Amino acid sequence: MDYRTNNIIEEYLTQQLDVFTVDDFYKYLKSQGAKVTKADTREILQVSDYVFSLVNNEYVTKAGVFTGRWFSFKPSREEVEKGYILIGHRCIPFVNPDLPPDSIHVLAEGENVKSTAKVFSMNLAMDTFALYGEGYILPYIFNDKNNKSLALSSVQYSMPQEIQLTCWPLKKICGGEEFKYGDRILCRAINWSDGVVEMMMQPSALTDFVISDEAVQREEWYTYFENGLLESFDRHGPASSIEEQLSFLFLENQEQLCTRSCGSTEEFLAHTTKIGFEPYGVETRIWRKGEQVPYTGKWNGLGSERDRLLSDMALTLTPKVIDAILEDRIYDKKNGKLEDSDDFEEVVKKIFPKLSMISSAERRLVLLNIEKRNDILEKMYNQFSDYPIAEMRKRILSLFTRVSELFCEIGGSGVAADNFPQQELVILSQLYSHVVRLLEEIENVYMRPQFPIEDVSLSLEGMEETFDDISGTLFSALESNRFKGFEIVKTE
Repeated sequence: MDYRTNNIIEEYLTQQLDVFTVDDFYKYLKSQGAKVTKADTREILQVSDYVFSLVNNEYVTKAGVFTGRWFSFKPSREEVEKGYILIGHRCIPFVNPDLPPDSIHVLAEGENVKSTAKVFSMNLAMDTFALYGEGYILPYIFNDKNNKSLALSSVQYSMPQEIQLTCWPLKKICGGEEFKYGDRILCRAINWSDGVVEMMMQPSALTDFVISDEAVQREEWYTYFENGLLESFDRHGPASSIEEQLSFLFLENQEQLCTRSCGSTEEFLAHTTKIGFEPYGVETRIWRKGEQVPYTGKWNGLGSERDRLLSDMALTLTPKVIDAILEDRIYDKKNGKLEDSDDFEEVVKKIFPKLSMISSAERRLVLLNIEKRNDILEKMYNQFSDYPIAEMRKRILSLFTRVSELFCEIGGSGVAADNFPQQELVILSQLYSHVVRLLEEIENVYMRPQFPIEDVSLSLEGMEETFDDISGTLFSALESNRFKGFEIVKTE
């Protein structure tokens, strides 16, 4: 799919506000000159992170669900005392998740509120970015555009007590009124795609003598929130992220949760005794407190449908991964580490470690496409720009191969997924998607001059250690379950 077609698709799925059908989407794409089939159109909607599937073959975008919906948060005491607020995770899931919080545009009384830089405690930063989940909190904090002195790689030595972050002045949001601790910021996204959020002050409803109707309604809000989450766990499971978990929740409970007397997710988690952050492999999810988050369940059918275990690989594998494998091969040839051979069988094996995953016809097609792509990459190859990242790419590909081989062993074993240790299986799935993301980033030629080799090396070291920790357990479970599959015939 070409660059122009991708832009047309993204523009529609990030800006369409009304409910639509496959036919509506297809007609729009054709009217814009996009070269797609009806089948392509349906598949795009099924896998897109921007879209929810509704009944009667209808769809709605996240922009359509969340634009104009009310949400709120209560600034911390530190923020009130400083007179500036962090945004962090507080707009999740109401704005485009592809936007970092420091790029959100704040409006108050029709005017743009300019952001600035202030120093905050690391404890506040950690709390205010918590909904991004374990493994993502620190990257979001340290990658803030106003953090120019502290590198993520420095965390391995010690955590700083304070950090400079992007923030917004409370006075501008309040129209000059005094903002007191306990007051709230009431918000709604005006432009989902670009992250434009309107904010206004909402004075505290509590006094020393009277509990207002608004305070009572907010208590009811927490009850709706809790019940909705518990139902969502059974229906959608842990989802792909906390952001997606909350997207499902607010989609299915808009009338009860998107009100002017709403609370916030972070306050709810401090309020509830039933739900909290729980480990999910190397990440976290919001789940029933004290309960292990499972990899399999009725929401994905992986316990009974064994072949679907490989769907994680099929959905995650992208052309950029194939480019990385081919460029690594070209780099080795240029440096005399590989004989000048036209045999691409090894490339196919790296993409599909278990060749039984694909038919012989599919394998011939894959080989043909790989050869064509290799010819294109060889003509475009720039050894000078590739040299600084080549060894890092080779290291990432080494881990990719090890992870995908184990994934294929498990997926093609005929052993049901619920017979494996669930947390280790979760971690394997997450490692695969994380490695693929690293390969995509390293294959972005526009970003290569700024590629953070030191930070990626540190992250990769942790991923390699994690794989070493879980692979033995998973191999043991695989062998144990294979052994159980044999039937011993006794002779008289």
